[in-house]
Amino acid sequence: MNILITGLGSIGSEIAHTFYPYSNITCIDHGKYFVSLKKILPKINYIKGDIHNPSFIEKLSEAPDIIFYCIDTGSVVSCLEEPSKYEKINTSFFHTFLDHLYKKFNPHFFLLSSSFVYPDIDEITEKTKPSPETLYGKLRLKQEKILQSYTSNYTILRLSNIFGYGHFFGIGNTGAIEKFIDCVFSLKNIMVYGNGKQLVDYLYKSELMKLLKILVQTNPKTIYNVSSGNSKSIIDIAKIISKIGQEKFNQKIETSVMSNTKLPNSPKMNTNKIMKDCNWSPPSNLESIILRMMKINHQKIHT
Repeated sequence: MNILITGLGSIGSEIAHTFYPYSNITCIDHGKYFVSLKKILPKINYIKGDIHNPSFIEKLSEAPDIIFYCIDTGSVVSCLEEPSKYEKINTSFFHTFLDHLYKKFNPHFFLLSSSFVYPDIDEITEKTKPSPETLYGKLRLKQEKILQSYTSNYTILRLSNIFGYGHFFGIGNTGAIEKFIDCVFSLKNIMVYGNGKQLVDYLYKSELMKLLKILVQTNPKTIYNVSSGNSKSIIDIAKIISKIGQEKFNQKIETSVMSNTKLPNSPKMNTNKIMKDCNWSPPSNLESIILRMMKINHQKIHT
């Protein structure tokens, strides 16, 4: 396969590693992590620049069969803090990118969307009408519709929060779990954004990679919900990490919340469709995965 990956952050770099052994891969990115990635993935065609610049699409010599769009499209919090920035990234810049892409190519387009396109209700399936309650969710839904206006050759994955180190420790933006683990080993108290009561669904990064390997062989024009199906409050996750730090690594820190601000829950998605179609089921023991991550972090510090 000829694969184009836009954005080599935490998820994009892991996708590159996943498909590296049997694909021709081109990556377009700002280049921050190119030096580190080239040591492990030397045969990738690395192109430094802004993917939204039309010239980079025009310079591609081979038609991509698959494109993974892994640009930083924001989060619930970042879209509140910088709404105009993420409005452009998710809509006008995305339009520009697709305009030039589909003038020349027609790849199977994988859009990594978000559970936040749904309302905060119980038992959400792919048939549930999207009705975002956050600006972030509204922008991601707009992006989905823009893609659908250009092509039917797409797979849209409405993802819960992705976490885990993967094969590249320290590459890309880190989420709450990674930041909390860093606090443990730097002996800094964990400060949870907001009141900490919001329920969050976390899916391990390696599970997403397993699914992508299956999905590139499937028919497009599909939307899937992808989540672990298990939600915990973010303060409870912080306390789990703090407890493991003390009991397993003798690192004693405290956890606390920053304010009384209420943040939205992760919508509760039903994943029966993708579980059936891909013969897949997510791991359920979040605590054991976090322990493995903390062992990795501990080893990095002491090597």
